[in-house]
Amino acid sequence: MDVLTRPFDAERPAHGPLVPFRLGILAPFGGIGLLAVAAGHAGVLSLEVMRIVGVGSFHGGLLAASLAAAWEGAPGWGPAAAGLALSLLVAAGACAAMPWGCLGYVLPPIVLASVALRCGECRRMGLVAGTPWAALGLGVAVGGFLGAHLLLSASRTLGYPLRLGPPAGYLSALLYDVGANVLSAECFFRGTLFNRWQRRWGFWPGALAATGLSILRYLGDPALPGVVELTVGAVFYLALLSLSGCALLWYSGSLLPSLAAALAFFGAYRTLEVR
Repeated sequence: MDVLTRPFDAERPAHGPLVPFRLGILAPFGGIGLLAVAAGHAGVLSLEVMRIVGVGSFHGGLLAASLAAAWEGAPGWGPAAAGLALSLLVAAGACAAMPWGCLGYVLPPIVLASVALRCGECRRMGLVAGTPWAALGLGVAVGGFLGAHLLLSASRTLGYPLRLGPPAGYLSALLYDVGANVLSAECFFRGTLFNRWQRRWGFWPGALAATGLSILRYLGDPALPGVVELTVGAVFYLALLSLSGCALLWYSGSLLPSLAAALAFFGAYRTLEVR
């Protein structure tokens, strides 16, 4: 079918480097993150400071690579990447330091939105204005359906209860998704990697490759519960979510419906009481 083979933006080249950014861009972010982990385990840094640096380096690195790919080797993405990394550090620090400090996680999306409005290069990773409301609604519906199915399966089959406590814990986790977890994953795996690979290989090879890497990213997340049935379920639902996000990006030419789907899904997932 033509809908699964043609690129959503015919003006972009179909070929180019396999990875659309220099891998060296990730080196300083990875190095800082590894040093923070080592210092934390050695007792030089507190675990809270280690987590703050980890959030800034990991998610900041994914967003920096996405911006570098959008600029296609041209200068100018560095200040935006630095601003995003700083906003992530501020958000993570505020979240650890004070009640309701996780509201700081609204800062990275605001910074990225301001960059996208000023710089047309961000269109190359799907950050475009004027996304049809129908496409955004479809994204919410897809993510909501997957999230509802997850809740039904986890609560009825595996016996996991819903959160019944104060809303602060739920909101903190959801704000982390909004400003770091979902934002960096969608920009990097869908807006950058899938965006390039579907032009080289077609929709399905590109979507499956990007989905495989995104699942590895989540399986390496220490916040993921180490329970076998939950790990298997996470792979299943995250794979469906990623493939849906790729299809939404292709369908609309915008990353926003995929972002909406992921936020709707994680909004449902965060209502589970998972230990």
